[in-house]
Amino acid sequence: MYAVYATGRNPRFNQFKNRASFIKKEVKSEDKQEQWGSKSEYILSLIGFAVGIGNIWRFPYLCQKHGGGAFLFAYVVMVLIEGLPLFCLELHIGNHFKKSVSGSMRHIKKGLVGVGWCTITVCFLCSVYYNSIIMWIIRYLFESFVNPLPWAECNTDHICCQEDKTQYYWYYEHLRLSGSILELGSFNPTLVVCLIIAWVTIFVCISRGIKSSGKVVYFSATAPYVVLIILLFRGATLEGAKDGIIYFLQPEAKKLLDLNLWSDAASQIFYSLGIGFGAIVSFASFTKNCDNVIRDSIIITVVNCSTSVLGGFVIFSIVGYRKHITGADFNQLGSGPGLAFVAIAEAVANMHISPLWAVLFYSMLLLLGVDSLFGLMESMLHQLREEIPFLRRIKKHGVNACVCFFMFLLALPTATNGGQYMINLMDTWAVAIPLLVVALGELVAVVWFYGIHRFTREVREKTGFQIGWYWQICWVVLSPLVLLVLMGFSLVSYFSDMGYSQFVGCAGMSSGKAYPNGSMIDVKLDNTTNSYNLTGNMTDLDFTYKEWTVWTELPTAGVIAALFLLVTPLLTLPLGALFGYLFPTSHEDSRKQAPSSNLESCPETEELATADGL
Repeated sequence: MYAVYATGRNPRFNQFKNRASFIKKEVKSEDKQEQWGSKSEYILSLIGFAVGIGNIWRFPYLCQKHGGGAFLFAYVVMVLIEGLPLFCLELHIGNHFKKSVSGSMRHIKKGLVGVGWCTITVCFLCSVYYNSIIMWIIRYLFESFVNPLPWAECNTDHICCQEDKTQYYWYYEHLRLSGSILELGSFNPTLVVCLIIAWVTIFVCISRGIKSSGKVVYFSATAPYVVLIILLFRGATLEGAKDGIIYFLQPEAKKLLDLNLWSDAASQIFYSLGIGFGAIVSFASFTKNCDNVIRDSIIITVVNCSTSVLGGFVIFSIVGYRKHITGADFNQLGSGPGLAFVAIAEAVANMHISPLWAVLFYSMLLLLGVDSLFGLMESMLHQLREEIPFLRRIKKHGVNACVCFFMFLLALPTATNGGQYMINLMDTWAVAIPLLVVALGELVAVVWFYGIHRFTREVREKTGFQIGWYWQICWVVLSPLVLLVLMGFSLVSYFSDMGYSQFVGCAGMSSGKAYPNGSMIDVKLDNTTNSYNLTGNMTDLDFTYKEWTVWTELPTAGVIAALFLLVTPLLTLPLGALFGYLFPTSHEDSRKQAPSSNLESCPETEELATADGL
């Protein structure tokens, strides 16, 4: 009997051997870790993810809101005590454990797997609405090839168009925005086409994971800087640019006493660097074992902050020109879409060869947005493959295609008349607080469960960098404290005034009186009464021409949706912990062998300056 089995003549033995061989090959393929094609791919991918749309359209707004130089000072302080330490922490987690957030947390303690699932949920929700913002950018980019620009002239006698062509185009032509968050209305065909283009572009770029996106970043992460420099030189030559830059840099020292300034500075650097999304951890897991995380974190942080400042110079030089031409005050700069699609669009429309500058500006925003979305999608997909073994048996591009198509279907309502309301709701409630919880969970995992001394020793062994008191105080005290305070500020601001910006047209608050289409109405503007032929029904009496949107209390359905968006990611924390205990993955055995044993394969690290004095 033994001889028969030993020689392999028994067919049942051969069947067993073939199955064992198949399983061995499958496990071997699963255990084979993807790696970046080169160090430059890794660094460019990190830069592309960290430097996003927010560096261009949110950072300048916060500078304008909080007194220019005063905000810059608070911003640098928060970089040192929050941004840099947390970025370095995530880089080392990924590089050391060679896994995503969920896999790394599973190695430290099974109950912490919920942190990874919270990250997956946040990346999923954020990707859905983030690509809808890219949808807007694609629409404006296509329209930029028309001369004259569509928002530069009025082709209607609508009173709102006569008052402000740029805002009229944004609200009435581009968004076709409804008057309430409860009114989704119909689909906008042009936006639906742009949404399809956006998701097809993302799928093509991430279809093979970092093998494909790693090549794309050579262009997508570098081209925006070329455009920024071109726009900087162009902006510096515009009339009024000097006034805009002075306003950008001029500090208001008294603003430093405002707690909202420090809160905004902390939140800006936190979201700008992409901390908590899991992309930093996933990207670092694809690097060589002995990667210098200290050096890389300093490089990425400096590049990210420098880009924000460079973007501030570009934006304020153009906004200074806008004030020179139209008289619009700097306080009317606006944030986010209001800056990119109204303020800058209006300034660009008044430049010579305006289509050229519009194409450059919106192509830059497109590349910045696509790069950031690479990171969000890779983080989510990487963790799903680790936590759900079944997905590892399916070809990567097949899984990615199904996920992209499903997310496209979920994003379709953002292409309706009420789409902007949905995007704003998701941006406000689905991301901010859960990200803070994720970052705090990572700190707790490292400091309390893994051990801060063990962590710092591993960083020193891999990098040759002596971890001084600066890093340890930040990881143990300052960074958690900033996260807790920021979380408290966010909760108070959210629940103290649960509202949304309701579109009311160019006429301000509605008084309830209906004006049918074609009515002649008298409008008092700057003490001068003018008669207008009303195109489109309107229910307004007090025409102030000051606010196109008003802050309105969320209806019951909106409150329910907001709480659902907030609670859903947070619920994945306990549910994910339960999942970690009940369903161990094929990587579970790796917990028995500490990754630090791989340090034996590290070459001798070069001597670096000791950080004990920091």
